[in-house]
Amino acid sequence: MSPPTSKPEKIVHSKFKQFFSTLKRKYPNLYAIYLMTNTLFIWSGTWYLADTWAQGKDLMAPASEISLWIPIRHFSILLMGLLMLLIDDKSLQELVLMKKTPPIKNPQSRSLRERVFYHLKTRYPNLMSVYTLFAIILCWCGTWGLIWDIPIPPFWRSLLTISTGFFLLYIDDLKLNEI
Repeated sequence: MSPPTSKPEKIVHSKFKQFFSTLKRKYPNLYAIYLMTNTLFIWSGTWYLADTWAQGKDLMAPASEISLWIPIRHFSILLMGLLMLLIDDKSLQELVLMKKTPPIKNPQSRSLRERVFYHLKTRYPNLMSVYTLFAIILCWCGTWGLIWDIPIPPFWRSLLTISTGFFLLYIDDLKLNEI
């Protein structure tokens, strides 16, 4: 028999549940970015740890100093990719969550931006896939660069990114269904 949970724990759990439920329902594109980033953390940390070991480098070697401009450039790349994904608010949802764009019943009820991207998706679907993939790659490069700008030994950096990715995927719904 499990001990009774205290009231503050239920409130915190319900706020997390409510937050992620709202994120999934109202902002599926942001939720897709959230899932992509967390999966990227897990993949990148595992890859970097394996690659560092395969090259025969010391996993506990101290990290070298970096210039302040390097993280600023990585952050600008990340922002550019996020902006591209947020401008076309359906492309990431279609690609990551595998949902198709529904046809517009009343085109005049949509904004100009939505009509332009709908037209491009229906007339040039391959071009729009390239656009979305380019935006994802920019997000990936920016996030990855920011992760590797942390001046700690490779083993701890990899462990930090892997555990952060799993933790953020887990707090979503207390499951790891997204993997």
